[in-house]
Amino acid sequence: MRGDVMRWIGWLVAAVFGLGVIALVGTVIMLVRVAEGVPPLPILVGLMGLVVLILLAGACLALISIAVSLRQGMALPVAAKAPAQPAAPRIRIAQDEPADTKTEPETPARPVRTGRVLVATR
Repeated sequence: MRGDVMRWIGWLVAAVFGLGVIALVGTVIMLVRVAEGVPPLPILVGLMGLVVLILLAGACLALISIAVSLRQGMALPVAAKAPAQPAAPRIRIAQDEPADTKTEPETPARPVRTGRVLVATR
């Protein structure tokens, strides 16, 4: 084959999607013409079918794209990579403070409440 197989499958998915949309629109138009007035059910089913077609075509094309990306990723030459340099160690050295420098006791984050406490009642 002249082209890539995945490209042909993508074109096939697009063709099936196009034919599905044409068939769905034709069926909805035929059902609306036959009915008296404008029935909501064939239009709703047609819109739902269109949504399903769009989702299926998108899922198929996404899978094809992933497959092409994976195959291209495997084809990259491994020898072209630069040699890895050792990374500098990221060790954080803590500043040691002598325990004698703290003369004040630590204060609590919130003040301690004393006395009466307000409690909601029913």
